[in-house]
Amino acid sequence: MTKNQLKITSNSIFILSVLLIVAMLIDTLITYRIYLQHPEWSAPFSAFLLARVVYYGIPVIVGLLLSFILNKKAIKQ
Repeated sequence: MTKNQLKITSNSIFILSVLLIVAMLIDTLITYRIYLQHPEWSAPFSAFLLARVVYYGIPVIVGLLLSFILNKKAIKQ
């Protein structure tokens, strides 16, 4: 891959990771509002939050790492 392609790919993955973080925050807020309306649920909100971190956190971390690796590779070329 050329330097330009690596830079574009790195920026694209970074933007997707940031958008995924925003989606996680919005989803967490919606889930919290629903949680407050149902006091009969026995699980604490941290259990719901842990599920969100697993669903969104792992892809965000992988995306950010990949973005930084590609960015360093583009700088070396």
